[in-house]
Amino acid sequence: MDKKFEDFKRLYPLSKTLRFEAKPIGSTLDNIIKSGLLDEDEHRAVSYVKVKKLIDEYHKSFIDRVLDEGCLPFENNGEKDSLEEYYESYKLKSNDENANKTFKEIQQNLRSVIANKLTDDKAYANLFGNKLIESYKDKEDKKKTIDSDLIQFINTAEPSQLDSMSQDEAKELVKEFWGFTTYFVGFFDNRKNMYTSEEKSTGIAYRLVNENLPKFIDNMEAFKKVIAKSEIQANIEELYSNFAEYLNVESIQEMFQLDYYNMLLTQKQIDVYNAIIGGKTDEKHDVKIKGINEYINLYNQQHKDEKLPKLKALFKQILSDRNAISWLPEEFNDDQEVLNAIKDCYERLSENVLGNKVLKSLLCSLADYNLDDIFIRNDLQLTDISQKMFGNWSVIQDAIIQNIKNVAPARKRKESEEDYEKRISGIFKKADSFSILYINSCLNEMDDNSLHAVDGYFATLGAVNTPTMQRENLFALIQNAYTDISDLLNTKYPANKNLAQDKTNVAKVKALLDAIKSLQHFVKPLLGKGDESDKDERFYGELASLWTELDTVTPLYNMIRNYMTRKPYSEKKIKLNFENPQLLGGWDANKEKDYSTIILRRNGMYYLAIMNKDSRRLLGKAMPSDGECYEKMVYKLLPGANKMLPKVFFAKSRIDDFKPNIQIVENYNNGTHKKRKNFNIQDCHDLIDFFKQSIKKHEDWSKFSFNFSDTSTYEDLSGFYREVEQQGYKLSFMNVSVSFIDKLVDEGKMYLFQIYNKDFSEYSKGTPNMHTLYWKALFDERNLADVVYKLNGQAEMFYRKKSIDYTHPTHPANHPILNKNKDNKKKESLFEYDLIKDRRYTVDKFLFHVPITMNFKSVGSENINQQVREYLQQADDTHIIGIDRGERHLLYLVVIDMQGNIKEQFTLNEIVNEYNGNTYRTNYHDLLDIREEERLAARQSWQTIENIKELKEGYLSQVIHKITQLMVKYHAIVVLEDLNMGFMRGRQKVEKQVYQKFEKMLIDKLNYLVDKKADATQPGGILNAYQLTSKFDSFQKLGKQSGFLFYIPAWNTSKIDSVTGFVNLLDTRYQNTEKAKVFFSKFDAIRYNEEKDWFEFYLDYDKFGSKAEGTRTKWTLCTQGKRIRTFRNPDKNSQWDNQEVDLTREMKSLFEHYHINICGNLKEEICSQTDKAFFTGLLHVLKLTLQMRNSITGTETDYLVSPVADEEGNFYDSRYCNITLPKNADANGAYNIARKGLMLVKQIKAATDLANFKYDISNKAWLNFAQQKPYKNE
Repeated sequence: MDKKFEDFKRLYPLSKTLRFEAKPIGSTLDNIIKSGLLDEDEHRAVSYVKVKKLIDEYHKSFIDRVLDEGCLPFENNGEKDSLEEYYESYKLKSNDENANKTFKEIQQNLRSVIANKLTDDKAYANLFGNKLIESYKDKEDKKKTIDSDLIQFINTAEPSQLDSMSQDEAKELVKEFWGFTTYFVGFFDNRKNMYTSEEKSTGIAYRLVNENLPKFIDNMEAFKKVIAKSEIQANIEELYSNFAEYLNVESIQEMFQLDYYNMLLTQKQIDVYNAIIGGKTDEKHDVKIKGINEYINLYNQQHKDEKLPKLKALFKQILSDRNAISWLPEEFNDDQEVLNAIKDCYERLSENVLGNKVLKSLLCSLADYNLDDIFIRNDLQLTDISQKMFGNWSVIQDAIIQNIKNVAPARKRKESEEDYEKRISGIFKKADSFSILYINSCLNEMDDNSLHAVDGYFATLGAVNTPTMQRENLFALIQNAYTDISDLLNTKYPANKNLAQDKTNVAKVKALLDAIKSLQHFVKPLLGKGDESDKDERFYGELASLWTELDTVTPLYNMIRNYMTRKPYSEKKIKLNFENPQLLGGWDANKEKDYSTIILRRNGMYYLAIMNKDSRRLLGKAMPSDGECYEKMVYKLLPGANKMLPKVFFAKSRIDDFKPNIQIVENYNNGTHKKRKNFNIQDCHDLIDFFKQSIKKHEDWSKFSFNFSDTSTYEDLSGFYREVEQQGYKLSFMNVSVSFIDKLVDEGKMYLFQIYNKDFSEYSKGTPNMHTLYWKALFDERNLADVVYKLNGQAEMFYRKKSIDYTHPTHPANHPILNKNKDNKKKESLFEYDLIKDRRYTVDKFLFHVPITMNFKSVGSENINQQVREYLQQADDTHIIGIDRGERHLLYLVVIDMQGNIKEQFTLNEIVNEYNGNTYRTNYHDLLDIREEERLAARQSWQTIENIKELKEGYLSQVIHKITQLMVKYHAIVVLEDLNMGFMRGRQKVEKQVYQKFEKMLIDKLNYLVDKKADATQPGGILNAYQLTSKFDSFQKLGKQSGFLFYIPAWNTSKIDSVTGFVNLLDTRYQNTEKAKVFFSKFDAIRYNEEKDWFEFYLDYDKFGSKAEGTRTKWTLCTQGKRIRTFRNPDKNSQWDNQEVDLTREMKSLFEHYHINICGNLKEEICSQTDKAFFTGLLHVLKLTLQMRNSITGTETDYLVSPVADEEGNFYDSRYCNITLPKNADANGAYNIARKGLMLVKQIKAATDLANFKYDISNKAWLNFAQQKPYKNE
C-alpha cells in the first residue's frame, strides 16, 4: 500500500525534558527555610566544585601511576606500533599519500597502546561510578567495608593535591555525596573522554603521541647539533649535577635517545625534562638554575654566524595543563584584580616577547632561515594571509592548485573535468601545511610579472599601507596602546567606581588586549601543523617558547571580556534533594515513599508534592478522600520486561505463586527460547504462554489489562517483551482530601508546589506553549487509551536565587510604551500592571524539570530517509521549497511544483502573523541591521547590549513556523544549500553559523511537528505529530538528506540565467598581454551588431577548457543594457562606490580610443593590440557583461540580468519578468536551489534500487537540467 504524507507520524520515539516553575503553596516556603534544606543543598553545590578538583587530582595520580614505567613498544616488529616505526615514518613524512596513511596508522596504534594501558588497569573501572565516591562491601567478606577509591587517595595525598584542605576536611567533603553520586554523571562522561584512543585533542594518548612525541624527536635532532659543540659539552656535567636528584639516567645524553620517551608519559617526568631544557628556579636559595636553552643562548650570542637551535618544552599532561597561570586568578573578584592581571601580562610579554631582539627580530629575519622548512598551516590562516597580501582570500590557494595541476598526473581520458578538479582539490586539502618557499614559488610561477614573498608579509610586522587602510606595525600598536593605559594600570582603581561602566578606560583595556591578540593572530600561521619532520630546528626552537608566552593572553582576554560583558542577572541554580538521594527518581505507586514525590491535580492546575524526610512513610498508604479533593496521580510501570519478567517469575521466593513446570525451567536454563543456534520456536512460545499466565496472577501487573497477540504470531521473545512494555504503563487518579494535604503542608510534613508557567496564569491569553500542551497530553484520556506521551522518572528540582534588585519598574503601570515595530499600526501600548525587565531574575525561584517520552509505543528507525524516498517515488502531489541565504534578504523562499512552476516566492525578511483578526508585520531584516550596528559599537567598548542571539532565535523560530506550514500545505520537501561542500559564498545576510543553527532548529522541529490549532487526533495534532526528519546526530553525519530535507551544493544556483541556463565559466582576470590575446583568439567571432547596437561575442566553451563538457557550450554574449560597477572611489577617500555602465557605449569608447573599426574584423583587430591598458579595459567590459547580479548598496537596486538571449530573443531581467520567473536576484538563488531539489526528486522517481540509490548532483548534471528543462515536457 502506497504511503501518504499523512502517514509520517508515530514513526520513532523521542525524549524531551519539560521545564516549569514550581511555585511554593501555603506554608511551604516558610517550612523549607526553617528546615535549612536550601542551606544544605547550597553547601553541597559548593562542595561539588571542590570534590571535582579532588577527582581531577585522583585522575592525575592514576595516570602517573599507570604510565610511570612506560608502555610504548620500542623495537620495530612490523606491527606499526613501535617508537622506531614512528621515528622512521616521521622522518620520511612527506606529501605522499601512502606515507601519510602509514604514519597515521602508527599514530593510531600508539594511541591505542596508551589508551589500553590505562583502561585495562583494574582501578579504571571505578573511575566513573559509585565506588569512586562511596565506600562499598568487600566481595569476599561482606562484613568488611572498603573505603572508596577517592577516600583511599586522600589518605595518602600530598597537601598540594588537596587544595589546602586537611585530609579529614577532604574526606568529609566526599562523604557529602554518599548517596548523591548522580551529581557527577555529566562530569564522569566528560573525564571519560580523556582515555580515548581517538584523534581528539582532549585525549591523554593524543597529547603524548600527536603533540609531544614530534617535539621530542625534533629535540633529539637538535640536541645532536648542540652536543657536538665543545662549549655546550663543557656545561653538561654541571647541568647533570644540578638536576641529579630528579634524574633516572646516567647522563643527560640518554634523555635525548628515542627509548627515553617511555619515561616522559607522566607529568612528573615531563616537568623534569622541561626543566632540563628551560631551567628552573631554586626556591630555597632563590637562584635560577640554567637549562640547556640558556647555554644555547650564550653560545648563539658568541657565534652569531653559526647559531644553534633551541629545544622545545613538551606540553603538560592532560589535566596538568589546567594549572592556573601564576599571575591569573581563577576568577576576578573586583576591578583592581583585572587591572593587576593586565599589568602582569604586559610586563611578562614586554620582557620575554615584545623586545626588539626577540619576536620582532625573528619575524624580520625569516629570510635568513631555511624557508623550505618553515610551514604555514593549510586552513583559514592561509586564506587570511592571502586576503591581507592580495585583497583576495583565494590567490594563494589558486596558485598552489595550479602548481599541483602542473606536477600531478594529467587528466585521465575517462575522467570528467569535474572529477579532475575534485581530484586536484583533494590533493590540496590533504596537505596539512605548505612551506613558505613552496608558497612563494607557486605565487611567482602564477604571476611572473612581480615577485611575491610570504616572508616579506611577516617582515612588515603587520603594518598596513594601502589606499583604503593605514596601520602601524603591531609592536608599535601594542606600545602605543600600553602608553594610553599605563596611568590606569599604575594607579589604584577607585573602589566606588565600576570599571565595566567606565567606557573610556574599558576602551583602553580592549585596545591593548586586542593589539596583543592581533600579534598572536599574525604569528600563529608560522606554527604550521607541528608534526612536519623537516622543520627548521633553529627557527622553531626560537618560536616555540615565544608562542607559549604570547598564548597566555588568550585566557586573560576571555576572562576580561566575560567580566566586562557579564549580564546583570545570573542563571546559576542549585540542585535540590530534600535530604533524599532518590528524590524524583520515579513515580511508581509502589515506590512513592522511596522517591518522596507525588503529583496532584485540582481545577485544571497541577501540583508537585514532596514529603519531608521523616514523613515519607505516609506515601503508599491510604489517604482520606472526604470533602473537597485533589486528584492524586497513581502511576504504574512495568519497566525492562526482558529482565523483570524472568527475575520475578523464576524467583525462588515466588515459585509457589507462579508454579513454572520443570520443562519450562529446564528450557529457560538451556536458553532454547533465545535466537541462537539451539533456538526452538515451540520452547519460546511455551515460555511466552507461561509469562502470560503469570502476569494474570501478579498482584500489580494483573491490573494493566494487557491485550496480547496470539502466541503463535510471535517470531521470537522480543516481540512479546515489546508488547509488555508498550502496555505496561498505566496512569490514573484517585481522590485525596484537600484538608488532609493542607494539614501536611502546615505541619511541614509536605512541601507543595504548583507546577507553573504563564499558561497556568489566570491572565493567560492565546495558544499555550508546547511544554504546556505536552504536559496536559500526558494526562489526557485519549492519550492514556493509546499512549503517545509517557511520563518518565529522573525528574529534577532546582533553586535559583534572585540576582537583580530593583527599586522601581522598568515601565510603570498605565504609562504608554512606544512599540519598537515601526510596521505596527498601534504605535504605543498601555498596560494596567508594572513591567519589569528580566522580572524572573528579581525573585527567588524553584524550578521543576521533568523528562517525557513522545511516541512511546513507536519502535521504528530514527532514520526515515528510505521511507521518504519510497514515498516520493510514487507521490503525485510533491512540491519543492527552495531556501537561499540572500545578499539582500535574510532568507528567500520559493515553492515550485513538479513542472518547475513557481507557486509562491517571497522574502523572509518580514514575518507576517494574524492574531484576533489583525495582521502584524515584523521586519526582522531591519531589526537585525540595527542590532548588528549596536553590537558592533558595543564590541568596540565591550559594553553589554541586548542579546542579538535572542533576536536571531526569535526570527528563526518564526521562519521555521512558516516553512513547516508550507511543507504540510504542499506536501513539500525542503531543499537547502549544503554548508559542508566548502563552496565559498560572500555577503550573505545570514552567516554560516546562524544558518547552521537554522538547519538544526528546523530538523528538531520536524522531528516532531505539532500544529497547536489542529484537533489532537488529526494528522499534525498533539496526539499525531508529523515526523518529517530523521533524528539529528551531528552535521558531519547528516549527509545529503534528513527525511524531507535535502542538501544540495550551491554551485551556480544564484548567478545563473534561469531561462537559458547560461552560467559564466570564463576567467576574465588580466595576467599579461600575451595571455589576453590568446583568450580573445578563442572566441569564434567578435562583432558589432549594428541593427541591435550591441557587441556580440560568439563563444564555444570547449575552446576555453572542459568546464562545460557534456553541456551546452555555444553561446552568444551580448553587451545589451547596463551594468553596475562597484569600485573603490579615490575621490571619496577610497570608499566603495557604484557607477552605472552602458556596456556598448563603454566598449565603443575603448575601440574608438585605439582607432579600431567596429565594423571590421574585430577579433583580428583585438588580437593585434599590444597595450596592457587596452586589454585590461576590454576584459573589464567583458567581465561587466558577464556580471549577472547588479546591486547598489543602501538602495533598492538589486537585479539579475543575462548577457544571452533566449529562443525568442529576450534577455532575462528580473526587473521586468513576469511572476513565472524569479523576481529578484535572491529569489533566483532560492528558485534554482528548488530546481536542484526537483532534479533529485526526478532521479528518485526513476531509480530502480532506492536502498543503494546515489544522487547525481554534479555540475554537469545540474547544467544539463537547467538548460534542457526535462520537467517541462512531462
